[in-house]
Amino acid sequence: MVDAVYDKLAAALNARGTTVPAIICQEYYELVRFLFTPEEAAIACSMPIEYATVEEIATNLGAKDIAKVAAQLEGMGDKGLIHIKESGGKNLYEALPFVPGLVEFQLMKGIVDERSKKWAALLSAYSRAIKREFMSGKALKIEKSAAGRKVAVDKDVQQLASVIPYKEMKQLLMDTEHIAVGTCVCRHQGNLLGKPSSEPMEVCMVLGESALFSIERGFTRRLSRDEALKKLDEAEEAGLVHNYVNSPGQFTNLLCNCCGCHCFILRGAKNAPAPSQLINPRYLVHINEKECTGCEACIERCWMKALKMENGRLVREEIRCIGCGLCMWVCPTDALYLEAREAGKVPLKKC
Repeated sequence: MVDAVYDKLAAALNARGTTVPAIICQEYYELVRFLFTPEEAAIACSMPIEYATVEEIATNLGAKDIAKVAAQLEGMGDKGLIHIKESGGKNLYEALPFVPGLVEFQLMKGIVDERSKKWAALLSAYSRAIKREFMSGKALKIEKSAAGRKVAVDKDVQQLASVIPYKEMKQLLMDTEHIAVGTCVCRHQGNLLGKPSSEPMEVCMVLGESALFSIERGFTRRLSRDEALKKLDEAEEAGLVHNYVNSPGQFTNLLCNCCGCHCFILRGAKNAPAPSQLINPRYLVHINEKECTGCEACIERCWMKALKMENGRLVREEIRCIGCGLCMWVCPTDALYLEAREAGKVPLKKC
């Protein structure tokens, strides 16, 4: 039965991350069949968690024709189904989760064609299916085993996304050698589905070694450091949240500049009673009451509605604040400032 390989693929995807889980349903089958041939799905299922050589993958597959497997892997790289990096003169291959990975690669080029529109529609249908399954109240079985899996002891498999304020994100860009930029996946999907966004489109970045692959395969374009800093300024001025997924050694060094109207993560968080529990917030905004004039410019700026006026005073709801610092951008008296939360004291890993 052909569906059996896609059932195994769900386990392989979830073994690499469940930001967007692979849940078996009709919409899931339609989504992965659109991306993977049965042969490609079998290859993805055979790939270890960490990078692997073509010989290791062929052994897991039980395939003797190494050249054929190598050609298939290269083709999967061109389609954005896997990540490839060069090390010691050999290519190493890494399977990807849905997010960050497969979803971004399908739309980062910013192409408007029938294939992109089809993918956007399938992804939207799958997102509704996930919501339906979670809202059903049923216990969801999200299988996380994968064929050929190997896990390194005392080593993170995946780092959670963190909201990073402007000043810290600027320093990360200053310290990063390779930077690439692509189209915002969420806003591009909205455009393809007839729900356009007025926010900047080409502001989402790939950093470090991960950028090299995305540039080489044409998913993104290279930026100089000065160009990247200008992109960051553009995103900050537009009121976009800097959301950074960082796990060196894997294809997860992504900076998404997110809006609360199209980003599925921010959109879900702002509708939740406790956004700070759904997003990894490194900082918490504080108010200097002596400096605050009550102009209310910051209130509209906050996607999470963490700021409001009470009895003529600006107050902050801690459980709603995600520490993005966007409110500080429009404060005319510098009355707002950030302090690290306990979780935020853990230093970011550089690419």
